[in-house]
Amino acid sequence: MAPGTDPRGLESKVIPVQQAIQMQKVYPMQPVVLMPLNPPEKDYLFLSIISIFFCILLAIPAILFSIKTREANLLGNQRKAQINSRRALAFSISSILVGSIMVICSIVIRILKHRI
Repeated sequence: MAPGTDPRGLESKVIPVQQAIQMQKVYPMQPVVLMPLNPPEKDYLFLSIISIFFCILLAIPAILFSIKTREANLLGNQRKAQINSRRALAFSISSILVGSIMVICSIVIRILKHRI
């Protein structure tokens, strides 16, 4: 890569709009580049809490990854927030599926026991 084009270095060069306007008054020839910030990733904390009622063993990692997603969003680490968000969603969905399958299987087994 060419020097000065490292994407990790661009985060340190982002300045607030008010500061950019003040700099424009002081240095009229200086170009100002405003970069839009990405929206924060979803943390799925509510879904993780609901998944506790289905399978707690899979819900605990879901809650932990949800909290890590929130922390990464606050720190501005978009990549880490995206990874943790996907993991929280995966653990939450798997907890709900496993818990539902266990409930359905136990109901079917009880029905079959009463018929015999």
